[in-house]
Amino acid sequence: MHDYAIDNHPKEKILFGLAFIAITAAPVLNVAVEAGLTGVRALSGIPAPPVTAVPVFALFIGLYQLFNHKLWKSAWVRKFLLVPDLNGEWACDGETKLKNGEKANFKWEGKIVITQSWSKILVHLQTKTSSSKSVSASIFHDKGVGYRLQYFYGNDPTAAALDLNKHDGFAEILFAEDCRSGRGNYFTDQHRQTVGTMSVKKN
Repeated sequence: MHDYAIDNHPKEKILFGLAFIAITAAPVLNVAVEAGLTGVRALSGIPAPPVTAVPVFALFIGLYQLFNHKLWKSAWVRKFLLVPDLNGEWACDGETKLKNGEKANFKWEGKIVITQSWSKILVHLQTKTSSSKSVSASIFHDKGVGYRLQYFYGNDPTAAALDLNKHDGFAEILFAEDCRSGRGNYFTDQHRQTVGTMSVKKN
């Protein structure tokens, strides 16, 4: 997985907020733990082991991991952050419109698997002849329209695809507001020189 950019996203404010919570909560947590152990010792008469104070940094890391992998998926959090949850498998129907600068009408099918956290994403497309993986990505919110995913990718043909060469490309998919379907275009570099369209639907 790799980092991705989000348009008008308050990433720095979120990190500051998590750090503030950690700095504020760590002393309170330590006092609460110590009070609990003191109560246990008083009631049982059994000495409790010494407790090492919870470091602020460790608490921040825990909060960050919780937000990065779980909390951001909450519908109300995503609505505030304008971040879509694109995780999952997508059926992809594609059509090559231009190849080597000439008109083409080649249809193909594939499966896209998107793995996404709040901070990272990976877009993997698998077809019968090749597979591609994103290397960088950006997401933009078009109000009232949907979420626009743009990404650069590297493509590796299978050994049986003799007419294909390893190449790079760029794709753009506009997902509907409900993140259940999308349509877009793709473009490849000078080694392949193809232009095509894609439509995706979540499985």
